[in-house]
Amino acid sequence: MQIKIISVGKVKQQFVLDGEGEFLPRLKSDLKLELIEVEGGSNLPEAQAKAKEGAAVLAKVKPNDLFVVLDETGKSLSSPGFAQFFQTEMSRGKSSFVFAIGGFHGWDPEVLKRAHRLVSLPCLTFTYQMTRLILVEQIYRAMTIIKGVPYHR
Repeated sequence: MQIKIISVGKVKQQFVLDGEGEFLPRLKSDLKLELIEVEGGSNLPEAQAKAKEGAAVLAKVKPNDLFVVLDETGKSLSSPGFAQFFQTEMSRGKSSFVFAIGGFHGWDPEVLKRAHRLVSLPCLTFTYQMTRLILVEQIYRAMTIIKGVPYHR
């Protein structure tokens, strides 16, 4: 399985990079996970920023990818539900997943239209940097649930 996490903006906080560094090596035996950063448009008016960021994200999504957008309007999943999502999609033959984390202004409507699924983290607001770390950890947790490894508890 291959997973890409595309985030708008560069992660600069060392504690986030350290946290990701804790989980990325653990995932190597189960999947290939690639972290991709695209340039944000925070210095632009909102509509232009969303369009620029959306185009940059969509340019990284291939036709055979299952494209999952993290958005506050998306469905909130429990950790077991997230693992079930992976199992279901893999049983349907999907092996390439792309998760997208938006910038300050949210998503351009074109990104939301292109998404196969919208997913929401708990009803809290996180920076894109923290969201990326949480997503990496939840992907690891999902893999342990699928394999029956006790980390989940």
